Amino acid sequence: MKVLLLCTSCGHRLTEPLRRLPELPERPAYVGRKNPDGTRHAPSTVPRGTYAVDPEPSGAPYVPQPDYDVWLRTEGSHAYNGEQLVPAGPRDTLVVHPQDTLGRLSRRPGLRDHGCCGLPGMEGPNQLCGGCGGAVATELSECYGPYETHFLPDAVRAESA
Repeated sequence: MKVLLLCTSCGHRLTEPLRRLPELPERPAYVGRKNPDGTRHAPSTVPRGTYAVDPEPSGAPYVPQPDYDVWLRTEGSHAYNGEQLVPAGPRDTLVVHPQDTLGRLSRRPGLRDHGCCGLPGMEGPNQLCGGCGGAVATELSECYGPYETHFLPDAVRAESA
């Protein structure tokens, strides 16, 4: 069964029709090659037209992780100003392919959170509902991390497509 993700505040459609995956696939490694579209991000974690629930903490806030081995194994970890940081944001975010949201979201104004190739997501939700302007998701598109959009579980609802 395919669903659409809608904004809980205004009902605006946020995605293309999506089919739920039984679990979040393993995140592909970044190989450093330029993609056909000119970007350098890793392959998307989920294929177009699908979504999965990420049970782990996702995105901001980030907290220090002094154990290097744990930090190294934690998906979404960052090094910033000499600190090893791991995500401590919401659990159970809905992960979609960023291209399944094209034209339905807008980037948060005044966003300073950007890298050389995209958005690392360090400042928290960076995608706004195209209807009401509420914060609904965090796009991760920087070259060294995963290529995915995480919808906040309380900001969206699924409805049959």
